[in-house]
Amino acid sequence: MDDGDGSKRTKPEMAVFDIDGTIKSIDSDTIPQEVIDGFRHLRERGILTTLSTGRPYVRMREALGDYFDELIDDKALIVVEHGAKVVNKRGDVVVESQFSNADVDRLVEFTGLNLDMVDFMAYNPAILEKKTQIWTPEPNDIDALREKRSWYAEIHGGSLIDFRENLYRDRVSNVSLKLKSHIHVENLKLTFTGNSIKAVFQDGMLEYMKNKVTKARAIMYMCSYFGIYEHHLLVAGNAINDVDMLNLGAGHRILVGPDGPARSSVLGYLDSHEYIIFKDTPEDLGRYLQSL
Repeated sequence: MDDGDGSKRTKPEMAVFDIDGTIKSIDSDTIPQEVIDGFRHLRERGILTTLSTGRPYVRMREALGDYFDELIDDKALIVVEHGAKVVNKRGDVVVESQFSNADVDRLVEFTGLNLDMVDFMAYNPAILEKKTQIWTPEPNDIDALREKRSWYAEIHGGSLIDFRENLYRDRVSNVSLKLKSHIHVENLKLTFTGNSIKAVFQDGMLEYMKNKVTKARAIMYMCSYFGIYEHHLLVAGNAINDVDMLNLGAGHRILVGPDGPARSSVLGYLDSHEYIIFKDTPEDLGRYLQSL
């Protein structure tokens, strides 16, 4: 098949997409019709469609709303929490990577040393029925956070030590730290020396994850699960947390976003630029999918 640039590529058997900035604009709650039509076209061709997102499962479902069934194949597995979990369409965990107590100690220590940049921290317990847990270091912020976020989260104050005890108890796999509005760090990864966790700065957040957790690792698990070869993949993303999956040997590796500093920062982490397909917007991505 022709990708629109004159090169021939194999038909994908599974297509995996990031959400924010890839299939929808970051500042939009809707998914363009071009993308919906593109997913429908892929599924009509027998291609398994699914998502790979930093969101936890419950927040992903809420964000997609009525689009959920339209986008994800019934038999698909889904990558959530940046690859810390692979779940089925019902949300049942198939595989996950949890923080140890030593990991929790390290992330709490790092947070404490940089507390001036913290708006709040959040994590999602393994039990899907339990709300997101949000901790804020500022007692005066609790009421405002409850007014804004209590529909999906339980808001807590108290000491950072209390928060650590909650992480010990709930055995989570991903912790998100919301940066204060005046802190601007984007597309940066930090690995903690002598420890098994890392921190990724993106979209005004700092995400704590296990070192071994990547979207690519989770996608390769899905390939093994379904018996799909790596070169029969289509992957699409837009940001630094998508780099590892864009570095896979997929037949279609799509970087979404206009030419500029954000694209350049992602390209700096990619191995082989000549294999990347560039699409400026989610609408462009949708039109490309319809051409396959």
